[in-house]
Amino acid sequence: MKMNGFNPATTRKLKYGALAIVLTAIVIAAVIIFNAIFSSLVYKYNWYVDMTKEGVYGLSDAGRAMLDDITEPINIIFCEPYDDLESDPAMKMIFSLVKEMAASYDNITYEYIDIIKNPTAVTKYKTTTVSNIKTTNVIVESGTEFRNFSAQAFFVSNESGKTWAFNGELKFISAMIQVTQAETPICYITNTHGESLTADFSSLLSLVDSAGFELRTIDLTKEDIDPDARLLIINNPRYDFEGISEDTKGRKSEIEKIDDFLDGFGNLMVFKDPDTGELPELEEFLSEWGIQFDNSLLKDPSSSLDVEHYSLVGDYPIALNSSSTTAENAVYDPDALGASLVSSMTNTGTPPKTVVKYASPINRLWDSKDGRMTSTVLYTSSNAEKYVDGTKVETGKYPLIVLSRESRYIDNTPHYSYVFVCGSQYLASTDYVGRGAYGNSDIVYAMMRTMGKTQVPVDLDFKVFDDESLDITTQEATNWTIFLTAVVPACFLVAGVVVWLRRKHA
Repeated sequence: MKMNGFNPATTRKLKYGALAIVLTAIVIAAVIIFNAIFSSLVYKYNWYVDMTKEGVYGLSDAGRAMLDDITEPINIIFCEPYDDLESDPAMKMIFSLVKEMAASYDNITYEYIDIIKNPTAVTKYKTTTVSNIKTTNVIVESGTEFRNFSAQAFFVSNESGKTWAFNGELKFISAMIQVTQAETPICYITNTHGESLTADFSSLLSLVDSAGFELRTIDLTKEDIDPDARLLIINNPRYDFEGISEDTKGRKSEIEKIDDFLDGFGNLMVFKDPDTGELPELEEFLSEWGIQFDNSLLKDPSSSLDVEHYSLVGDYPIALNSSSTTAENAVYDPDALGASLVSSMTNTGTPPKTVVKYASPINRLWDSKDGRMTSTVLYTSSNAEKYVDGTKVETGKYPLIVLSRESRYIDNTPHYSYVFVCGSQYLASTDYVGRGAYGNSDIVYAMMRTMGKTQVPVDLDFKVFDDESLDITTQEATNWTIFLTAVVPACFLVAGVVVWLRRKHA
């Protein structure tokens, strides 16, 4: 008896069709579950690979070396929930670095505080009653010490406002050093003499801050220098400092306060460019340290980076030894203070360029006198040209940076004061600071170490965004292209053929 409507082929199709649907659903569910589990593990254990050439998103070897020396507990606080951090590209970059630090070091932790829902949770981190902590702020704390940063502090921008580098590693590690050290030395900046407050000067202050100093401004006519201060910076003043006069009777003048500060083993940094006029009181004071401004302008057609020859590539002092006392281009003896200051750079064999733009020479009045000695830290090349009122007056090798040191012994222990003078306000120009090709920041950090800072993040450069492409070779790119366009589709094709054949012969 024939059964109407029964077709074995149709039954098989329904059978295998239903099985295919079930298998597809199982595979999709498995993929979703696997993705959820893997994503959770990635988040928990920070399984990320930084394939950018600059290592923008991760810790450098130099950063790890510095973190190895920090053992105190450190907590990093984000002021917004996790989802908001992940959705903001800038905050995600900061957060990724912190996650890597926490995954690598047990003493580093992080947490989220939703300050919209709980604004009082960050009250103790406000430095004043009117301080405003935003959701994008990041706080680094250890014990009772903390540092509060805006998101912008972790990035470097040029004068037009374009962000060109990530500064997270340097900023975080500098903050950790500051909050875990026994004391934070103070750096004063004078601000009542028409001092330059350009982006380049802000870059210099950022270096000083990264070296562990607390930055303060000071009016020396009204304020005294804190005994805990270690550094005073004078940046390209347009007006002179107050010396002893009838107006200062009954009180100390600005020059006297600076002199007392150096007598107490403080340190002074002075920057002055060719456009600044004469400053008789300040110049007389510096002459007592063997340093004199030369009111001229330098160009160097043979060793500069710009077509106008103002951006001078400096020459380092060369340490001589008994076998090379007649070496060509030798500029000082092996024990010279300037040579020792930059020795960490020159000993590499291929030292980075230090560029000083729009500069005047600094004259050394004597080698040593009354317990003080002077030394050149950076020279021009021997082909530099000196101009006065637009006229070239001579060609030669000129000091760009001069260091003077006073030595005194207390209980048979040497104590030092330093005066560091540069003939330009652009030593810390944003064009050169933080870029591995230049040694500008290295000189500033070397000076910080010389002034007594034992731990300075000198090897932590900005992570430049110039090229965000993956750092792989052409051959590697070809191999990946073949894999993604041929191998993977071929696997699916083979799997499809196998399934089709099995269904056909079932």
